[in-house]
Amino acid sequence: MACKVERLVERGHLALFHISGYLREMHVHLIEEMMAKETDPVAFDLAEVTLVDSEAVKFLAACDAKGIEIKNCPAFIREWMSKV
Repeated sequence: MACKVERLVERGHLALFHISGYLREMHVHLIEEMMAKETDPVAFDLAEVTLVDSEAVKFLAACDAKGIEIKNCPAFIREWMSKV
């Protein structure tokens, strides 16, 4: 299963990364590169994420701790993030 990351602009000043599919460590590096290029605040929409690996969970937990908004996060991912 693949992962897809789409960059959308929300309210004209928020880079919303819509992520779908299976989020794995190799995709985390891509997302970090995308985030480094942003001048606007970043948020993630995880409504269509179906599976994550442990490194992706750690990444999401770290982003959440930094105040990056995580929208539509499936309950199982939120639970795993709380255990990191």
